[in-house]
Amino acid sequence: MKKRLKCIMLIDDDEDDNYFHEIVLKKMNIVDQIEIAETGLEALDHLKTETFVPDIIFLDINMPGMNGWEFLLEYRKLNVKKLKPIKLVMLTTSPNPDDEQKAKSFPEIIAFKRKPLTKDLILEIIAEHFPDRL
Repeated sequence: MKKRLKCIMLIDDDEDDNYFHEIVLKKMNIVDQIEIAETGLEALDHLKTETFVPDIIFLDINMPGMNGWEFLLEYRKLNVKKLKPIKLVMLTTSPNPDDEQKAKSFPEIIAFKRKPLTKDLILEIIAEHFPDRL
């Protein structure tokens, strides 16, 4: 990789998924910082207060309290200039084809992918959306 990503954010209530995805990302050595939020509210609070902007957010759909769809509606209310460069990837175990169709209605979502987050999946997303990084 020519240039590492600054930050990847994982938003998922499943600690095991977060742990596994963090290991995959660390082994790939492609990002300086990995931020994990276990709820949509935690992620929104982080995005409101931090001075950096993640390059990519991997967002789960099914979370208690605030699901991925509700997160996206609140996400849209944040500072647009700050958020414009963030790439959002819906990462889920949902077998529901309606979820994928719904994801297409959100221009912020660049991809709808099935868990788990793998090296090949990450490389595919980076190649398409950050070609200067490979």
